Amino acid sequence: MFAGASTKYGDQLSGEGLIDAPKPFATNRLVLIMPPDNPANIASPQDLAKPGVKLVIGAETVPVGAYTRTVLANLDATYGAGYSAKVLGNVVSNEDAVTSVLSKVQLGEADAGFVYVTDARSAGSAVTVVELPAAANAVATYPIAVVKASAAASAAAGFVAFVLGPQAQAELGRAGFGPPPQA
Repeated sequence: MFAGASTKYGDQLSGEGLIDAPKPFATNRLVLIMPPDNPANIASPQDLAKPGVKLVIGAETVPVGAYTRTVLANLDATYGAGYSAKVLGNVVSNEDAVTSVLSKVQLGEADAGFVYVTDARSAGSAVTVVELPAAANAVATYPIAVVKASAAASAAAGFVAFVLGPQAQAELGRAGFGPPPQA
């Protein structure tokens, strides 16, 4: 079975005939997080462009990093054409996983970072969360599919059906995931 944090690899694997056509099973969106003491006094995404802010984000090659860069580019329309370049100039680390972004912020190694709603929720009071403007946010769509070469294709198909069903969807919602997009 394949499940991903973006549609990119699901589409690629499906195009190569390695998995069945992927079906979206959940969505997620980004939030801005800071350590609870908020040493850089960040009140909104606009503050990320201030000189000296230490920002940690996902690397360009991982989904959270690609979504972060989309959000920053979208925020140029709100905060001005040079906003995203100023913010990217404050990046002190590009991480290979969203969990690394979360950890660095929790440990106070950065003033702020972009993570998924679900990661921020799992951190609880260990981080302060600032919601992003809906018009600027990038929605992550998570696909799921059966691997065609699977020795347990029937069981995998059953699991995919379960994940797409009401019980698993309710559990995903309680964890902070959004519903899959409607076709």
